[in-house]
Amino acid sequence: MPSHQITIRPAVAADAATIAAIHCESWRDAYAGLLDPAYLAGPVEADRRAVWADRFSNPSPTQTVLLAETVSGEAAGFVCLFRDHDPRWGSLIDNLHVRPVLRGRSIGEQLLRAAVAPLPTDTAFHLWVFEANAGGVRFYQRLGGRVVERAPDDMPAARGAPILRMAWQRAADLPSRD
Repeated sequence: MPSHQITIRPAVAADAATIAAIHCESWRDAYAGLLDPAYLAGPVEADRRAVWADRFSNPSPTQTVLLAETVSGEAAGFVCLFRDHDPRWGSLIDNLHVRPVLRGRSIGEQLLRAAVAPLPTDTAFHLWVFEANAGGVRFYQRLGGRVVERAPDDMPAARGAPILRMAWQRAADLPSRD
């Protein structure tokens, strides 16, 4: 699909509920067969609202949250990065979610690029993705990510489902846009 015109801006505390709603919508779509259905049916909403309220009311000094919006001002997706999170793997892309109806329009790629753009080009970064999320794994591999580790997820709703650490040795390893 063609690139979707969006603007990307730093998220602010007033965006916490919107980000939580996108997070829930994305998880309900992508993880319907993976996360506990009872969790996705309701508790996920309060859980994500609490996570994002906390992240904005008590932000880490290394945290960057960016929000993508369509030209009409509709929230399209978000990314959260923690700089220098791990001595070996570097900065952590903690969340990258695009509203399901807007996937396939390069919004996720634009968010990832925007999040790592301020990092020095020789800085490593990484993220975790569910192994069963084949589309997500392909997306990150297309953007130069390599699977470097496999582990069980410790979130109770995931019931130990395997997650993969995808890593880039250098921010400069993100391939140029076509």
